[in-house]
Amino acid sequence: MVAPRVAVLVNPRSRARARLRARALARLAERTRVVAELETRGDAGDARRAGELVAAAAPDVLVAAGGDGTASLALRALLETKSAERSALALLPLGTGNNAARSFGLRALADGEAALALAVAAIESGPRRAIDVGLVAGRAFLGSVAIGMDADVLALRNRMHRHLAPRGVEGGYGLYLAGFGASLLRGAHGGTARLALDGAGETCALYNLAVVNAPVYAGPLRFDGANDCADGLLDVLAVASAAEYFSEYPSAWLRHLRVRAGADARPSPRLRRAREIRVEFEQPVAAEADGEELGVAAAFEIRVQPGALRLCVPG
Repeated sequence: MVAPRVAVLVNPRSRARARLRARALARLAERTRVVAELETRGDAGDARRAGELVAAAAPDVLVAAGGDGTASLALRALLETKSAERSALALLPLGTGNNAARSFGLRALADGEAALALAVAAIESGPRRAIDVGLVAGRAFLGSVAIGMDADVLALRNRMHRHLAPRGVEGGYGLYLAGFGASLLRGAHGGTARLALDGAGETCALYNLAVVNAPVYAGPLRFDGANDCADGLLDVLAVASAAEYFSEYPSAWLRHLRVRAGADARPSPRLRRAREIRVEFEQPVAAEADGEELGVAAAFEIRVQPGALRLCVPG
């Protein structure tokens, strides 16, 4: 079997994972033909540079060596250069959450040697599985879009990180939990909105809206009992208040644990599915996609692009 030609997008900014990252990239080079590598900088030019990498290297596989943000950047590079039919996407899960990787049978590389072997084997010889992609305002996402509370938490976490990073403080779940607690104290999130799913609309209170493509969401949670990311639909979970939010999210965590243990799990009773989602708020509201801030806006359009990506998964 001929080893695949691989290009790699690397997020180098976590000092805590430097040794693990070096070992993962060395193992990848042993098992595949690495024809190009690009370290992301965390700035607005990353998207352009990633697209140039894909266009120039024309790899069999584009590897995202990082977390969900790196996976999202790689996804957009493939779609925007119209390379998704030629090049598959693969994941080396080196981030904090690694929700995309966990959604498709991989584990964080920090879990040990078996996790690294699994990820590299998927790149080298695993199936290339066709999956759906989400679009929000024309921007592709692999995992999810959140509007309201969850986006506010991310924005506050990022502000704290920008303040603390010069002092050598890494991000991680600790900082996210601090942002979550501080966001709770702020009280109001989201607002009154007009929500339409495949054209059927309603006016409602929205404390948080999560539109999910991949099975695992935010840390890890699961709203659906079974989601293979290839049904041509997006999962939609709308909660109207803080009380509903605190009712739903612990259940979503327990549902994830059940599925991970191989047991069946029922979807949330609040879960709905749609091909197109439009939401209009009375006032601008924060949003995020795949763990990256989208800013604030009063209206958002989200839709699914069925089977738009091939992903390297464990055999």
